[in-house]
Amino acid sequence: MAINYAEKYQTELDQVIKQATLTNVLETPNVQWMGAKTFHVPSLSVSGFKNHSRNGGYNRGTVDVTHEPYTLQFDRDVELFVDQMDVDESNQAASAANVTRTFLNDHAGPEIDAYRFSKLATNAINGNRATGEAITADNVITALKRDLRKVRKYGIANLVVYVSADVMDAIELYKEGKGSISISNEGTIIETRVTTLDGVRLIEVFDVDRFHSSFDFTDGFVPAADALQLNWVIVYRGAVVAKSKLNSVYLFQPGDHTEGDGYLYQNRLYHDLFVMKNQAAGVIVSHEPTGA
Repeated sequence: MAINYAEKYQTELDQVIKQATLTNVLETPNVQWMGAKTFHVPSLSVSGFKNHSRNGGYNRGTVDVTHEPYTLQFDRDVELFVDQMDVDESNQAASAANVTRTFLNDHAGPEIDAYRFSKLATNAINGNRATGEAITADNVITALKRDLRKVRKYGIANLVVYVSADVMDAIELYKEGKGSISISNEGTIIETRVTTLDGVRLIEVFDVDRFHSSFDFTDGFVPAADALQLNWVIVYRGAVVAKSKLNSVYLFQPGDHTEGDGYLYQNRLYHDLFVMKNQAAGVIVSHEPTGA
């Protein structure tokens, strides 16, 4: 008598653990989007001194107030459906918890970083604040110090530097007479290397897929055909506004919706990042040479 042994599936997922979202530190907590999709940032300029006349009177100066509009544009959503038999027959691998975790790990978090890095890079490139260069152990510290000097006026505590894995490798290999620069992972589960240079925190972006100058966001995100690989992005946190207007997540059990006999997951994220017009000098970028 033949015995039919049903196929059995493991519960552990065969997924690469991706790097956590890195740009959370750029979030702007006091932005209120309610009732609008555009916010206006005022800018005040006043004229300076003029030569005083001892015949009496003052020189009349000028006061100008302008408002720069910034409009939210990045509105994303997804709906995922899993038949309840797919959950059962996969030994819970397709459970709602696993689907949610996999989506956040593989798509939501990395895409947020990719979008923000690309907006920062594009702003710096268009503003002639980006350098195309090949980074090696011989020139990495010199090049980083060159760019850090451009933003030190904002205060080192207000700066954060995101560097590629290749750049962090070059930093580890760098020696200047007295040995190597100390690098740690600060106790994180995933070995994200972190160090400081001249008091400024450097954070490794080892997930190269999210560290480019431009992306195609048609379906998820992939580097655009003309994208440049980034070496580093230096950000003065006061130069950017990064915030979500809406992040709605819904999970419907079978019977709680009319889309079929299964679990329905919905996620919408409406967010953006803006570089302030008059503080754009606080964003500096280095990227690999064009055509590299």
